[in-house]
Amino acid sequence: MSSKRWMLTLCFFCSGKKYLPNTCRTFGSGVVQPFQGSGFYVHSNCPFTLTRFTHNRVECDVSIRRGNSGLVVQVEIIINKVRTVLQNGSILVEDKSVSLPYDHTYQHIFQYGIYTKLRSSLLPLSVTWHSVAGGIDTLWVRALIDTRKADIHTL
Repeated sequence: MSSKRWMLTLCFFCSGKKYLPNTCRTFGSGVVQPFQGSGFYVHSNCPFTLTRFTHNRVECDVSIRRGNSGLVVQVEIIINKVRTVLQNGSILVEDKSVSLPYDHTYQHIFQYGIYTKLRSSLLPLSVTWHSVAGGIDTLWVRALIDTRKADIHTL
């Protein structure tokens, strides 16, 4: 990452302001901004849960794993027991590779400008990411519910 991008990341991180309301995100080589509270830095190549919650009895779990470079190399999104994995530039739904746009009963995955977006049809939720060579450099989960009142768990 260039020094200008690092400086921009650092300035944004230190500002303490959220990019979007009701959004949990990770970017750079380990910055995590939870739905509520201050951002923090995690440098690890172990998988961890970015967020987990239940809304109207539908469960959602988003886990990530970073590679040695700091980029996200694997994302696992489970919504209502449907497992979607982002890995090596591929998107797998229920262990089958899919192409975009992908429409399923429970979710839609499509290009969203320079990003890719998964929108759930069961939950008021979307997961958006930006892929680069070697992984994902930005990923955010946006919940269109009041995250201050919901039973949401973030790292």
